[in-house]
Amino acid sequence: MGSDVQLSRVRIKNFRNFRDLTIAPFPTPTVIVGLNGVGKSNLLHALRLVLDPDLPNRARGLQADDIHDGTSLQQGAIVTVEVDLTGFDDDPDAQGTFDGALISLEGQPRVARLTYSFEPKVPVSALGRPITVDDYAYDIFGGDDRGQSMRHAMDVVPLTVLHALRDAEGDFRRADRSPLTRLLRDRMPAEEVIQATLAALKAARSQLNSDANVQLLVSDLKSRLESMAGTQLSLVPSLDFAGREEDLIRSVQLLTDIAATRGIDRTSTGTANVVYLALLLEHLRLRRAASHGEDTLLAVEEPEAHLHPSLQRKVFAHLLREPNRLLLTTHSPHIVAVAPLSSIVLADSHDGHTTASVVPPGLISPEVTLDLERYLNVTRAEILFAREVVFVEGAADAYLLPALAEAAEFHFDDYGIVVSSVEGTDFAPYATLLGPKAFNRRHWVLTDGDAANVEPTVNGVERTASKEPGLWRAKQLAELAGLKSLTADLAKGIEAVAEADLPETGSRPNRSPLIESARDARIYVGEHTLEVDISRLLSKELTATYQAFRTRRDSREGFAELLALVTDGGATQQQQTEFVAKIERIGKGRFAQRLATLVADLDLPGRLSEIGSSPANGTYSRAELGGIRGAGSILALLEDLSQTVRGTPLLSPVPPTTGASDGKGHVK
Repeated sequence: MGSDVQLSRVRIKNFRNFRDLTIAPFPTPTVIVGLNGVGKSNLLHALRLVLDPDLPNRARGLQADDIHDGTSLQQGAIVTVEVDLTGFDDDPDAQGTFDGALISLEGQPRVARLTYSFEPKVPVSALGRPITVDDYAYDIFGGDDRGQSMRHAMDVVPLTVLHALRDAEGDFRRADRSPLTRLLRDRMPAEEVIQATLAALKAARSQLNSDANVQLLVSDLKSRLESMAGTQLSLVPSLDFAGREEDLIRSVQLLTDIAATRGIDRTSTGTANVVYLALLLEHLRLRRAASHGEDTLLAVEEPEAHLHPSLQRKVFAHLLREPNRLLLTTHSPHIVAVAPLSSIVLADSHDGHTTASVVPPGLISPEVTLDLERYLNVTRAEILFAREVVFVEGAADAYLLPALAEAAEFHFDDYGIVVSSVEGTDFAPYATLLGPKAFNRRHWVLTDGDAANVEPTVNGVERTASKEPGLWRAKQLAELAGLKSLTADLAKGIEAVAEADLPETGSRPNRSPLIESARDARIYVGEHTLEVDISRLLSKELTATYQAFRTRRDSREGFAELLALVTDGGATQQQQTEFVAKIERIGKGRFAQRLATLVADLDLPGRLSEIGSSPANGTYSRAELGGIRGAGSILALLEDLSQTVRGTPLLSPVPPTTGASDGKGHVK
């Protein structure tokens, strides 16, 4: 055909999960991700209503449960699916097919809109009785003109869907479904080769039929049939090989070992799926390359089934970087890890209906896009599947935050919460990725305060951001979130706070209101660094962890002296730095990994009571937790997460102890 027809926009109204969903631009290739039940398969089915020529016409008529819950058949609901197509400017045949569907202005690249509509045949008010599904009809037309039928357009841009639970091995056994048979028909052997093969098979048949055992088998079968059915069946049994060209093609099998003895049915299910997909893609490539070929769209549901992770990454890194029109729905972070960022469609659910987001072109620079694509390795790609995402600076935070939550019997995995380290303090690319202009996914940020006293200058101009970098990061994140008022308040407040010198001990005055304001935007700024901030709350665990790595008495005593100063809030800035340096020499991530095993078993309410923090009204409020010196921002974050996903406070007060304890503050 010479064209490169592809989807550019999709809009779905009142169909299943979709109240009014628009995906624009619609990427090519496409990787659709989202939680279970969000509607990924329903999105593919909506596309099938418009583009799949193999979908029976009766299946294009909907049922009552296909209507979005926000409306109903009785209300005369209208279901529409709009599909915009581009890429056919140099193809006269496609232009002729889409002539009645063009919506672009003259002089612009051509855009054809195919619209599926399922609506009442007559107005509901004219029926005089309750409406039923039989009073509805579907149509496929061009643009908004119901008089321009476009039911034939799916033959130009057909959609093929491979369902998640397909039986690849079974399809190979059925010639009418086998991609191998289709490929052989596309690349039919030369006529003289076919005729020579059929002649050879005829000779082999004659030789087979001359065998005494074969003649006896046929004679016995004939006698058995005559005995069973008499003369009512006119059967003359014989044995034969394929005798027609079509039979020959249908009988070809794919063998998968060097000795050419093992068929596809003797491979693993995962291998059969990969071979199936490879054959199908070859078939589609040949069809597209033909002089009157098809611009087929291939949709594959959950292609990761039966493939181990490294094979998922290898296979789909190849597929997603080929020039094709491939659509995938997946739950696999391994596939997302190798997908171009521009290909990802993130489906989410809000107030009972599904939304979908993409990263619009130009929002993120090419260089940062490459960084983010590397960031979305197998573990971090989970941020696109999580219900809640918490960004932290490093591995230490990523180990400790879930452990502290577990100490409060708040298990992140139970609620789909993922903690992801950005390996530094530059949260901007990740906040942009999940921000309102891109994937629009709710996220939380925990960052250190990192206050400093020395004020560097650039060209003689003081840079106040370096005095309170934690607060300045909060201001930047608020700006990325589109929170103009908070951004202005933080900018003004930081300037005022930074006017004061950093005290030898403690923090600058007037930081607390800014920190509390940032928390309302899910941005949590610590007082110092993580290790300093948790020292008062976790002094016992810090001591035990350090002693697990260091056996020398002088080293242990030096750490204990610094820990005591830091815990009491009397450590100078230099002493805080020395304290953190001792942990860094072990490795902050390695240290936190060991520390987390102790923290997870901590009785957190009991520990808060030990350090003199008790709830005023029976349950710790957010303000009370947030006001705890050092760990306040971490605890406030956990409190807000708990209220959001569990609907309950993080902590309750410690019950009175009247018997022996089980070691976690619980009475036996």
